[in-house]
Amino acid sequence: MRTLKLDKEMEVFIAGLGAAQSLLLSVYSFFERKKDFRNLLLGLFFLVITIRLGKSILWVYLDATPLWLINIGFIAHSISGPALFLYIFNFLFPKKWSNWNLLHFVPSAVLLFYVGMLTLEGFWYAGGYTALLFHQMAYSLAGLALLGIHFGLKDKRVSINRATIIWISSLVLGTAVLQSLYFSNYILGITPYLLGPVSYLPFVYFLAFLLFKNPSLLKHSNQKKQQNIRLDAHQLKDYAQQMKQLMEFKKLYLDPNCSLNKVANEMKLPAYLISHVVNNALDKSFPDFLNSYRIEEVKTRLLQPENNNVKIASLAYDCGFNSLSSFNIAFKKSTGVTPSKFLRNHTSA
Repeated sequence: MRTLKLDKEMEVFIAGLGAAQSLLLSVYSFFERKKDFRNLLLGLFFLVITIRLGKSILWVYLDATPLWLINIGFIAHSISGPALFLYIFNFLFPKKWSNWNLLHFVPSAVLLFYVGMLTLEGFWYAGGYTALLFHQMAYSLAGLALLGIHFGLKDKRVSINRATIIWISSLVLGTAVLQSLYFSNYILGITPYLLGPVSYLPFVYFLAFLLFKNPSLLKHSNQKKQQNIRLDAHQLKDYAQQMKQLMEFKKLYLDPNCSLNKVANEMKLPAYLISHVVNNALDKSFPDFLNSYRIEEVKTRLLQPENNNVKIASLAYDCGFNSLSSFNIAFKKSTGVTPSKFLRNHTSA
């Protein structure tokens, strides 16, 4: 078994950071479950990945890792594939939970039942670990297949915006890479053992960034209703135009507490329909839709002579932003430059 040629302290630090962030994502997913089994599956996935990474770290740095800990690590590994596959499947093709799904976890349940009897020489090195790695690779390939099938469908089951595409693709591809590195280390003997845990770090932090920037990724409560929405192009365009007129005439975006529900109440439409229109007719998330009006308002006020001595931060707050950091991010995302550079470019012209 090849090992990664880095300082031990650096290896522990990198792999440990990945495991810690995975644990945080697990806790976050569990708290966001809101009786939605998909978030429970996601939380379970991140939890067992945390355990698996912890086992890998201890395996390398402890002279005598307890056998029970090794077994728990391998059992956690066996759960990761089914948990992620079921999450991806029900994320892309939503349906009610079926107890038949539990069949995916039967191998893990059997291993857990015999956890006290599994030995390295008598089980894991005798084909158990090989079977486990092939088992996980099969689930990784199945996840990639689901992704390909979904993107190949003309009539998709769920509305997918840009953030969602990046989230689900990163989750599937990143996990496939992690599983492949474990596979190539033991089965093929061509990659270092800790390359998997080390490579997991940028992957899991990128997922955390996406999730904390787009918390709606874990809110599935309206997906079932959205599946039944049947609006033609003309209706979508009409609703989108009504929303734009509402924003322009009532300027709801100036309210820092403006929300999807508030806009829905103003239009006397259900919130899930508003979300559907924004995602499909405007190709934006609702926060991006809202911030686009706020940014335009800030740009207008920045160029007004009476605001020459007004701080940019004050204008941002007046236009509905709750924090300066979110304003700066949204402004640069929209214009490609910082607010101060935008002001300099237009005042010097």
